[in-house]
Amino acid sequence: MKKSAILAVLCLGAMLTGCGKVDPVESESISAETTVAVEKNTGSTTDAAEDETKSTTTASTSSDKSKTTTKSKATTTTTAKRVSGGGTTVYVAKRTGNAPVQTTKRTGNAPVQSTTVTTTTTTTTTAALPSHNVFSKDKLECRVTTDGVEVSLDEKQLQTIDIDTEELLAALSDVKTELKASIIIDDIDLDGHDDLFIPQQVGTLNTFGVYYHYDDKDEKYVKWEELSEIDSRAEVNEEDKTFTTDVKLSDDEYEVKVFEWKDGKPSVQTIKKQYKSAENKDELLIDYFDCSSGEKQLVKRERVLFDSEGRIAGAEEVELD
Repeated sequence: MKKSAILAVLCLGAMLTGCGKVDPVESESISAETTVAVEKNTGSTTDAAEDETKSTTTASTSSDKSKTTTKSKATTTTTAKRVSGGGTTVYVAKRTGNAPVQTTKRTGNAPVQSTTVTTTTTTTTTAALPSHNVFSKDKLECRVTTDGVEVSLDEKQLQTIDIDTEELLAALSDVKTELKASIIIDDIDLDGHDDLFIPQQVGTLNTFGVYYHYDDKDEKYVKWEELSEIDSRAEVNEEDKTFTTDVKLSDDEYEVKVFEWKDGKPSVQTIKKQYKSAENKDELLIDYFDCSSGEKQLVKRERVLFDSEGRIAGAEEVELD
């Protein structure tokens, strides 16, 4: 048995010697999993890049295969850029579309890229509205206050007229009545000094108030007693040196008086009165009176004419009784 074993070994050695040198057995080499940090990762995601995006590569003798795992959520493209410093890696996501920017927090001493947003602030300046309680003519100015009417001349306060202004201020604050509530500054008696008419009652048809006359001696305005009975607004006619008042009872009925100055007092010269006929309420009549002699005399009467649409088309004279 021993001889047989020895012969078998010798034969096997001879056979191997004849075939040449035996190569070592080729063994299968499998590489260990290797972690690779992604320098730049572009994908479809709204999230900031992960602190460390890993790609795992598996190698074999038969074929090389690699597998890369990438997260995706939305459709807005963002770019993740690595910033290194102080031995720590930080990823900052930059917005390339309309997606919100998300920035990772700094870890360690690594610098973090930041985005500077410039905000433009628009300032709208609203011009101050003009004051509706101030009336002026030349160098004279009247300001309506809760304490009365402040009067200034040459930008110097002259006086404060003690008068109730509650209703006047209310009318001035309403666009429908502010024109009717304006203070009249005019030389009514044509003596070279402007006079004042301060409204007290402002209505849809008429405005009633108080007149003030400038006193040269005291150099201030005083209540005008000569016009105490004329409490409606007046319009001055400098050519014929008269002033006119217009008082309305309704849209159809009114009375116009023309005054002139005699011995420093206003004197009625003419009256024009429109009214509804007593016999026919649909008929409008106009009476003209002459008062120059000191007595009221009816001198003419007219009937108002209307067109097919009901508008005033003129007037025709009516015979007096």
